[in-house]
Amino acid sequence: MSTWLIVVLIFAAVLSPIAWIVPSRRQRYQMHLRKIALHAGIRVRIETFELLGTKNSAIAYRVMREADDKGPVHRFRLGHCARLDKEEIQYRGDEFVSGWVWLEAPSPALDDGQEASLKTLLKVLPEDTLIFEAGTAALTLWWRENGTPEQVEALAVQLAELNV
Repeated sequence: MSTWLIVVLIFAAVLSPIAWIVPSRRQRYQMHLRKIALHAGIRVRIETFELLGTKNSAIAYRVMREADDKGPVHRFRLGHCARLDKEEIQYRGDEFVSGWVWLEAPSPALDDGQEASLKTLLKVLPEDTLIFEAGTAALTLWWRENGTPEQVEALAVQLAELNV
C-alpha cells in the first residue's frame, strides 16, 4: 500500500509544474483577442504607463499613425474616471465627455469636427479602458482586455477612422 502512495506522490510531483505551464481560460481568451488585434493591424504590448508619479501595468493596443499625413499631429491623454481612482487623477470637473477627463490637454487644440470624432470614439470604447492617448507616432488604448472579439475588430476600424 505504501508503494502505491509513493508512486502517486512522485507522479503528482512530476505533473504539478506542467499544470502551471498550461494557460488558464482567461489567458487563452486574451491570446485570442490579441491575435484578432494583430490581424487587424493593432500592435499589442504589455507596458507600464505613468500616472501622477506611479507606474501602472496594462495592455497597450496601439495603431501607428501614417507618416505621410500632412495635417497637424495632436497629442493628448484622456483618463476613464470609472476605471481610474478619481483622487489619483485629481478630478477637477474638466470632463471631456461623461466619465472621461483630460490628463493632458490636446496640443494643438482640436477643432469641432475632431472633437466630435473623438467623443464618438470614447463612447464606444470597451468599459475597462483606462487611458486613451494620442501621440506623434501612434494612438494607444490602455485597457484590461475584458472586451469581446467584435469590440477588438471594431476598435481597429474606429481608430483608423479617427481624424485627430
